[in-house]
Amino acid sequence: MTLPAPFDPWTLGASLYTPATRPDLVELGSGRWPDLTSLIYCTEDAVREDDLPHALANLRAALPQLGDRGPLRLIRVRNPAVLREVLRMDLRAVTGFVLPKVHAGNLAGYLDELGAPEHAHLHVFPTLETREALSEADMTALRDLMLTRGIQGRVGGLRIGGNDLMHALGVRRTPGRTVFEGPLERVISMLIGVFKPAGFALSSPVYEVFSDPATLARELQQDLEYGLCGKTIIHPAQIGAVLGAYAVHAHDLQEARAILAPDAPAVFSMNGRMCEPATHTRWAADILARAERYGVLPEQQSEALHF
Repeated sequence: MTLPAPFDPWTLGASLYTPATRPDLVELGSGRWPDLTSLIYCTEDAVREDDLPHALANLRAALPQLGDRGPLRLIRVRNPAVLREVLRMDLRAVTGFVLPKVHAGNLAGYLDELGAPEHAHLHVFPTLETREALSEADMTALRDLMLTRGIQGRVGGLRIGGNDLMHALGVRRTPGRTVFEGPLERVISMLIGVFKPAGFALSSPVYEVFSDPATLARELQQDLEYGLCGKTIIHPAQIGAVLGAYAVHAHDLQEARAILAPDAPAVFSMNGRMCEPATHTRWAADILARAERYGVLPEQQSEALHF
């Protein structure tokens, strides 16, 4: 299978979902919110079954009108049959597809639809949100299948579907508590352990209480501590919090540059902590990628947060 150009998962930033039934798909995808980094046109959970024909017709009309200006655009398809239909649309302005409810038993159905050479440039973003995503054995099988199929370069990142996983457990997120302060913490830690060492990036689920920026800010810091990259949002009010959290501290950038320097010592100290290129290079590369896209915090703010 021909693979697309490498995808930097930090380009996702804040990923806003919007139902494909909306009448303003062109405006949303053309920069209504200038800071929005990625937009996901949804034909799945955000669309009723009987509204699907309208959603697809709406999407078919909107896509040719999208130009170069605006966020990165993805399409969340409903199933392989819907993917087949969307692949016949004008996809010149689309980066790829969010694949819902993916596990080892249904991944091949999506990949078979994407196998044609003319679709080789499109990335995929499988979403882990079914009962299988609660099982380390099932997720290991999915990881091994992706490695066997040789599609690592096509996977722009794996999305963690928090609300669907909560539904599988029969619970709902408690307002004021982050996703790491409830039953999904173990699941997220397991998913990170299964997929990240194999080279797959994972993005963080939505915090749906968009009127609670304080908890969102705390969750974003925990996302970064756990190595998650990209944040699903459901309201434009959450954009600034995500992009602000991805800006790096000045002392972290200083250490990252020193760690990645060709003549870096095997071990050295900086800013009161040990730096070891043999174990810190992946962290340092992420810091540089974030700094390039989201900037560096002002020195005063950065120093205030450096303990």
